[in-house]
Amino acid sequence: MVAQDKLLIDSLYKQYNSEKDPKNRIELLYKIADEVEETGKPEEIVRYADSLELLAKAARYSKGLAKAYEIRGRYYERKGEHGQALPYYQKQLSLLVSVADKEGQARALTNIGNMWHELASNDSAVVYHIRAMRIMEELGKKSDVAISLANIANAYSDLEAYDKAIEMLKQSLKIRREAGEEKRTMFTLNNLSVAYGRKGDFENSMAYADTGIHVALKYNNKLVAGVICGGMGNILNGLKRYKESIAWCERSLGYLNEINRESNMVYPLSNMATAYIGLARYKEALYHNERGWAIMQKLNLAEPVEAYQQNFADAYAGLGDYKQAFQWHKVYMARKDSLAGLDNLRKMASIEARYNIEKKERELLVQQTKNYRQKVALYSLIAALAAFIVFAYMFYNRYRLRKRTELSEAVIHEQKLGMNAVIEAQETERKRIARDLHDGIAQEIVAIKLGFEILGRRIDKMAPEEMPKLSELSKQLDASCTELRGIAHNMLPPTLGTQGLAPSLEMLLRNTLQHSNIKAKFNVHNLTTKIDEKTEISLYRIAQELLNNIVKHSKAAQVVMELFQSDSWLVLRVEDDGQGFDFEAARSRGTMGILNILSRVGAVGGEFKTEGNRTGGTIALVRVPLSI
Repeated sequence: MVAQDKLLIDSLYKQYNSEKDPKNRIELLYKIADEVEETGKPEEIVRYADSLELLAKAARYSKGLAKAYEIRGRYYERKGEHGQALPYYQKQLSLLVSVADKEGQARALTNIGNMWHELASNDSAVVYHIRAMRIMEELGKKSDVAISLANIANAYSDLEAYDKAIEMLKQSLKIRREAGEEKRTMFTLNNLSVAYGRKGDFENSMAYADTGIHVALKYNNKLVAGVICGGMGNILNGLKRYKESIAWCERSLGYLNEINRESNMVYPLSNMATAYIGLARYKEALYHNERGWAIMQKLNLAEPVEAYQQNFADAYAGLGDYKQAFQWHKVYMARKDSLAGLDNLRKMASIEARYNIEKKERELLVQQTKNYRQKVALYSLIAALAAFIVFAYMFYNRYRLRKRTELSEAVIHEQKLGMNAVIEAQETERKRIARDLHDGIAQEIVAIKLGFEILGRRIDKMAPEEMPKLSELSKQLDASCTELRGIAHNMLPPTLGTQGLAPSLEMLLRNTLQHSNIKAKFNVHNLTTKIDEKTEISLYRIAQELLNNIVKHSKAAQVVMELFQSDSWLVLRVEDDGQGFDFEAARSRGTMGILNILSRVGAVGGEFKTEGNRTGGTIALVRVPLSI
């Protein structure tokens, strides 16, 4: 702790000890906790959370209790236990909604959005950060709008929407520079460096990193300078430029060591170990990995445990110590499996908590609206003359209907934002899983198959009586490989990116119906406008759902699928001659397939309807607007 920081904390303590008003004491204690956290001792702030909670409850001060929950959430956040931090930030939001503290609500929404981002639920993160940004725009807090823009951009970056992320970060940077907040631009510059690095534009990534480091050092913030350098090391590892990565990591460690921030040093040490493994310098890799691992154990840090476990496995394997390598690999896989289970539990718990909070928000809004209407009615009765009663009533009704319409539009817009984010996240995850299946497991099975063939030739010479069993195993392996590729193609059709929507739909129709007795026909005509990727994916998934329903339920003998353009609409028409389908009944039951279709159609601003044909089957029509 530098002398200036100690003097500030001492000064705050003197004010705290002399202050008599309970609320002012709580505010001062919160500032002290803030300063203690800034000096690099986040583990100490938990005791301030305990004191804040006791004082706030005694004073019945909801804002103070919200600050206590915020401090406790920050304590778990600094430890990397984001699932533990989230419920405290949700409690913070609930309290601030109850006292109508708009600025506090925005801060709590930002905290919640950050936790969803850390928990890799970026669709939820975007929704909360947008809510925070709108409050700050309403309050005219431009600096906080810049923070929200940066947070939304980071979520988009994790969803691999890099151009969108970069655009929003540049808006944030512009706001900060126009407001004269050069010191705070270091964080945005770091985010821009990371976004360009992930996009693969290393030249721009380096330029923003250099600018960010320059600003950080100008204001003597070696923590941010060290973090930026460490981030460059991670990006360079991804580009396999390991020697450059080591240089950046050493620079990062130098800055962090000067301010004794061991908790942040674990990242450049991990990246340095990864770089040495890439250079096949396994002893040096092991040395740096052990340094970082010792800090992890000392401070009981939860992140980045997986990176260290993987580095140990790779380094020991490179040194030929396969026993140690195997042990670390087992630990790494066991942690991945346990984290997957914990992640599901956390998601279930957080969804329930979020539902309860939003329920309370709605109840509070209803109560506030009710009170407001009572006041308007009372003032109208006192102030209005009898001759104007009808006019006042009509005017009030018109006002209420307009506000209700605006609220409905805002809710629909919010829901659409959330729905789009969820669908984009789903498709990103489908792509990732499909690539992993196709490029990873499928290739390994092919390698095993080749090994079986070589082994078969040897066994045929040495023990020919075992060949029938080996042949049967080889056939089973072939079937597994075919099934795996089918799953990968179903999750990410290879033709969609290379050949477009029409060939992909034709292949989908043929593959879906090939093992049934249903005859299929595909027609495409009058397509003159290029279709964007989001529309293509949505129509492909809708067609997939419709065909699955036909195969399972329709008892049809023939299916006709058509894709065509009608004015400014793209139309998908699927007709079967089966036993018919009651769309309204399925929607009222909440059938998952129908809800999925409606979500997809709504996300692209389209329309969906079904009707019976004259022969007793079903016609499904999907219309999507085109940008011409």
